[in-house]
Amino acid sequence: MTPTSSYTSSGTGRRSQEFTPTSALRGFLSHSGRRAADLSPGYERVWEHIAQITDAGRGLQQELVMTSVEAYPARPTRPVLNAVAASFELLHTAIVLRADADGLRGMTRAAHAADRVPSGSPQQHDDAAVQGAIAHAPGAVEGAPGSNPAGWADRDGSRADLTSAAGDLALTGAYRLIATSRVPETRMLRLLEILDESVFHAVAGERLVAQVARRTQPVPHDKALDAIRLAIAVPCYEAPLRAGAVLGGAPTAHVTALATIGRSLGVAHQLAGELRAAAGSPDAAGEAGSAGASPVLTPDRCTVAGVLVEAGDYAAEWQALRERAVRQPLGDDDVAHARDLLDRSGAARSVARMVDTAVRRAKDTMAATDLPPALVQSLIAWLERETAV
Repeated sequence: MTPTSSYTSSGTGRRSQEFTPTSALRGFLSHSGRRAADLSPGYERVWEHIAQITDAGRGLQQELVMTSVEAYPARPTRPVLNAVAASFELLHTAIVLRADADGLRGMTRAAHAADRVPSGSPQQHDDAAVQGAIAHAPGAVEGAPGSNPAGWADRDGSRADLTSAAGDLALTGAYRLIATSRVPETRMLRLLEILDESVFHAVAGERLVAQVARRTQPVPHDKALDAIRLAIAVPCYEAPLRAGAVLGGAPTAHVTALATIGRSLGVAHQLAGELRAAAGSPDAAGEAGSAGASPVLTPDRCTVAGVLVEAGDYAAEWQALRERAVRQPLGDDDVAHARDLLDRSGAARSVARMVDTAVRRAKDTMAATDLPPALVQSLIAWLERETAV
């Protein structure tokens, strides 16, 4: 008998092999939307928003799960794999939604502060910095923080509150997908541990980013790097690779090595995205989750490159651009000025060196561990493709 799963086959009776992690996730979201509609009019719009954010992603987390699990022989049936891969994709959605909610609140506070406080005052610098409190997770939907899809926000709640609620629902959905995946119990416990560690790290990263964003003095760039590791690299890169290895029955040493590799992949990918944004590459805005002309300077982002500029001789000019971005979209001249500051300050070159360091660390870990050759080849190919600037 062909194995089936409630979310991979969605009750259609079709063969489970026809379904993928993407279809598994869509089935789960559709089912949740129907449940929501039965409970309260308009509640399904929250689930529609979750689906919108999920569909806008690149599917990176499910790709990492499947790349890892397919390198090992003890993997379970396809419906189980689909559900677990979908779970970590939904975790990414939850992180994006939480970032959007905090960004909306931060931009509101910053805009109000900019209206009330005289330009150049310490208080304005402090409040305007809050708007940069979130380093977007990879694949964030373009324009999400500043847009208002039809029917999304209504008189029952602000966009920030509704987006926060959507993030909480996405997170509980990630747990539910694993709990109902029918994965063997011992592996399920390990997967839930990985998921729990991811959430624990992500929240710690959010708090660290908030601390950095409320700065009134320059901060070490290491703090911004730590925020990327905690808030993004662990839940969105390390966790999917580890989960796939656990599903495939990999040795503990391999799971541990993939944790180190995943963190390095995440840091390299995020920093490479900053460089592409600084260079104004065509895909930079979408990748960074920005609707503006310069993702490095948009109000809902805080970047390592920006922290580096603010620590040097061009801090005042950079801060002025950031404060202007709170009030209005930046023009082409502002964007060109930002790129010039990134170059003249040496921030772009420093970030490029950090990318090289992270890539080298990942490759060194691969070389020191007897990972399956096919997995090493896939990860190296991914690194070369995704960190190219």
